[in-house]
Amino acid sequence: MRNLLFILLFLFDLLASGQQLYPISKNKKWGYMDASGKIVIPCKYDLGQNFNEGYASVALGNMPCLIDVKERRIIDTGLYQYIGAFSEGLVSVMDYKYRRFFLNNKGHVVLTLPNEIYDARTFYHNIARVGKKIDIVQNKFGFDVSNLGYKFAYIKKDGSYLTEFIFDDGEDFQDYPVRVLIGQSFGLLDTNGKMVTTATYSTLSNFNDSLAVFSVNGKFGYLNKVGKVVITPQFMYAKEFNQGYAAVEIDGKMGYINKKGELVVPAIYDDVRPFAEGRAAVLFTNKWAFVDSQGNYIYQPYFQEAGYFNEGLCPVKIKGKWGAIDKEGHIIVPFEFENVGIFEDGLAEVIYKGINLYVNRRGVLLPHVN
Repeated sequence: MRNLLFILLFLFDLLASGQQLYPISKNKKWGYMDASGKIVIPCKYDLGQNFNEGYASVALGNMPCLIDVKERRIIDTGLYQYIGAFSEGLVSVMDYKYRRFFLNNKGHVVLTLPNEIYDARTFYHNIARVGKKIDIVQNKFGFDVSNLGYKFAYIKKDGSYLTEFIFDDGEDFQDYPVRVLIGQSFGLLDTNGKMVTTATYSTLSNFNDSLAVFSVNGKFGYLNKVGKVVITPQFMYAKEFNQGYAAVEIDGKMGYINKKGELVVPAIYDDVRPFAEGRAAVLFTNKWAFVDSQGNYIYQPYFQEAGYFNEGLCPVKIKGKWGAIDKEGHIIVPFEFENVGIFEDGLAEVIYKGINLYVNRRGVLLPHVN
């Protein structure tokens, strides 16, 4: 019986740690609600970051601490002046002597970084970006002038270096390969610390649909994750692929191409949004409409502004107010908000009378307000 009780308690804790909580703000204080709109952590914190893997960084008296979904303090206030986002079982912290550490979900130090490290980002795919300060010496008017600069490298969870400090900037390994900056040019780095492409691109986007936008000599094209050019640079401007289509600019107007580089929706629009769920918002004659993947109108030009569809809903603006419609054009979220975000996990962030709140798929405002 005692073993059964232990198992049940363990499963309860496991389910609770997976509970999704959303930050809310009231009277300049932060708290959290659950997906039903119930406030489960009162608005008492000076700052409230998003929960990740069941933990969130919050601040009391402008001092950070780390809490779980039951509001238990994993890292108490006064210990560190910076606490990052929890990811892959670790969180980056900095103490009041500017030393950097990674802690586990018990608040215990598992990795101490060298004193030269001034910045340590979140681990993704077992890799984290770190930075150190360096002296950059330049000769000006015959004199050597030293200025403070920064260089970045990547480390693994055991503290060993994946790369040297050779980058002028670099993004987190949330996806890979990642963009790194050497001088003024971008290249791609893989999870083995090897350059997929040399740093030769003046513009390089994130990967989406396994392709990234790059530019050469003012023309935009696309390359894949092994650095191969799959659509030659030929467009005046280009956006990332989404669900098989990408927006490109031709002669000052926007249209869409497929992954073969073929123009499938004519370039006749002043602006466009990403293709999502079989349709995209396009700006024509100062009004936003929606078209399908052949360029046929689903909704005629009517909206003042529009986002893109996700989970069957899309934010749109009419007469100065935002709401949301479904794929049939039915109004799901009434037009009474200063802004409506994209729906994720059944909720969208909204601004209502200057307050940041949420709305669910039924158009109900959360948490419930009078």
